[in-house]
Amino acid sequence: MKKIILSIFALILMSTVSKAEIKIGFEAGLGWADMRAEETAQIIANASGSTVTYTYDEATWTGRIFADYGLSDNLGVELGYFLTGSLDATYTISGASATEGYNASGLDIAAVVHSDDVFFKAGMHSSELTGDATITISGTSYAVTETISGTGFLAGGGIEIDGTRYGATYYSALGGDSDSGMVIVYVGMVF
Repeated sequence: MKKIILSIFALILMSTVSKAEIKIGFEAGLGWADMRAEETAQIIANASGSTVTYTYDEATWTGRIFADYGLSDNLGVELGYFLTGSLDATYTISGASATEGYNASGLDIAAVVHSDDVFFKAGMHSSELTGDATITISGTSYAVTETISGTGFLAGGGIEIDGTRYGATYYSALGGDSDSGMVIVYVGMVF
């Protein structure tokens, strides 16, 4: 959080020095990611020799705050902080069950090109991916939590009309894991 506040403060300071336009905004929406639940269920079935049933989330809520520093009428640099809810899956076999859940958060920076009401952006993110797992065998539960961090790219676009944004962004390699990409569809406000 300290890095975000310092980054936004730096953008505001640069804006007042250079007289460039700076916008602050927020976005909320849904994020879709492939948890590969079917593959995990098959691995459990192969290891246990039993049939495995499973359920999983296909999407979760997302949120993002950002500052957009206008370099010119059509080009800007955007700095943001995003977070997601948990994507969960549950696997069940006779006498045992396992659950797993993943959520992400991180900082992103992107070049943003505006053309009339349409915008496109491309950049990078530094993020953390946290996974929680619980295994229950004969009524006894065992819990594991792991966090990984790393970088990836992002690309997106949308429409901005009268301070309201509608768009989509793809985040690759959340937490630095090349298998953990997420597509986020959102609506937002820019001030």
